[in-house]
Amino acid sequence: MTTHDSNANEEVPQPERSVSRRSFLRGAGLTAAAAVLAGCGVTGADTGSGAGAGAGASAAAGGAATGGASASAAAGGAATGGTAASAPAAAAGAGGGTQLEFWAFSEDRLKYVRELVQSNTWTSAHPGVTVNFRVFPYNEMHDKLLAALASGQGAPDLADVEISRFSRFIKGERVGFIPLNDRIGDEINNLYTAAATAPWSWQDQIYGLGNELNTCVLAYRKDLLDQAGITTPFETWDDVIAAGKQISNEQRKMFAIHDISFGDWYMMAQHAGTTMFDEQGNYQGANERSVAAMQFCHDLVYKHQIAGIAPAEAGNEWSPPTYKAAFAAEQFVATFGPPWHFGGLIPAIQEQSGKWFAQALPRGLGDSKPTANFGGTGMCITEQSKNADVAWELVRMCNLTTEAVLTDFRIRTAYPAYKPAYEDPALQAPSEFFGGQKIGELYSSIAPELTPFQQSPVWPEATEAMSRLVITPVMQNQTDAQTALTELGAEIERIKQQG
Repeated sequence: MTTHDSNANEEVPQPERSVSRRSFLRGAGLTAAAAVLAGCGVTGADTGSGAGAGAGASAAAGGAATGGASASAAAGGAATGGTAASAPAAAAGAGGGTQLEFWAFSEDRLKYVRELVQSNTWTSAHPGVTVNFRVFPYNEMHDKLLAALASGQGAPDLADVEISRFSRFIKGERVGFIPLNDRIGDEINNLYTAAATAPWSWQDQIYGLGNELNTCVLAYRKDLLDQAGITTPFETWDDVIAAGKQISNEQRKMFAIHDISFGDWYMMAQHAGTTMFDEQGNYQGANERSVAAMQFCHDLVYKHQIAGIAPAEAGNEWSPPTYKAAFAAEQFVATFGPPWHFGGLIPAIQEQSGKWFAQALPRGLGDSKPTANFGGTGMCITEQSKNADVAWELVRMCNLTTEAVLTDFRIRTAYPAYKPAYEDPALQAPSEFFGGQKIGELYSSIAPELTPFQQSPVWPEATEAMSRLVITPVMQNQTDAQTALTELGAEIERIKQQG
């Protein structure tokens, strides 16, 4: 069965925050908007690339890698700092063989890569190859990588690039990563491309490959709904709202909707069949479906009164301890999100194991796609790599083999974007937490309906502005969705003019 770290958090949610939401927004800036998309397959606490991780994404490598080799020097001036550890794929690797430099920002995500480069599958095929991992804090790694690519020196062979930071690398006339289209070849048919390639693609070129299928689902306390005589699974959002009105009271609401993070709108907009940008990277967030998604989030709180504002803290605007404690105290009994969202929440609510049920998103909002994509990290090979073919072999093994993606599933409960893996019994096993449901089958069944991700060179700035100009004022009932999203369009144009 699927298992999770059972380190439950018992902290009681606080009615007042030590930092106001406005001052939090001023301090959080781009980091908050970026970190919420970093969440991918996290189990236990929201470490590594978990949503709202921010500083949590800066996990150190913790000494030598599993191979036990000594640390090595950084490549060029741009690689100073960070934690380095070499993981030799063969004993002769450091003695004249090929060395790959791999930059990352999450030690949690690297666990499966470290394990794989020590496997017989890799060492037998690539004797003499050493992989030197360097783990930096989230912001620092992306900044160093951008600087190294811009200067033309000091970049690694390959790097993890988080979904919301990739757009920084497509602002200029030249992208500093090598296209992977030809290398991927026919394997593209074995991928859920909306999650595996689209976030790291620009102008028909694929520059990165991700292994995580971050399909979003609706989940709720089925035992409480059963006790109230409510029929599930839900067919429409009207059914959900009616159920929420029946079980909500002064102490309990169905949902916790965020008023700092753009994540709830982001999921609902895709569910409605739209994205912030079109295929050319132009803003389209003020269209009818996007407005309806934002209004939907607002109305859950103010019109239908079946949701409360999600607890947030400085440095973690998505799911801090107070958020998890509120679910543990049954102040909220339903949520929607991707696997990493549940991976971070479940350890705090282990006493509710077996009482939850998950389903595709209901009908009734725009195109009513059954799911949305939220989060991801892709591996990219830099143009400066002198070992691009070997680097590709590592990228291929980590993302296009069942062995690799199942290793990450075992370690982080990261459901794969590689379709053949779903034939494995591990992904067909029932989930104890979800009352015996086969969650892997649910994710894979709705994944083909994902709304394609649309990239833009101003994505980080746009999502920061989205939180500041739309999410907070709308979710604090200070303005309407149409007005706020229209004003956001003007702000994005201003950002583009500034370059």
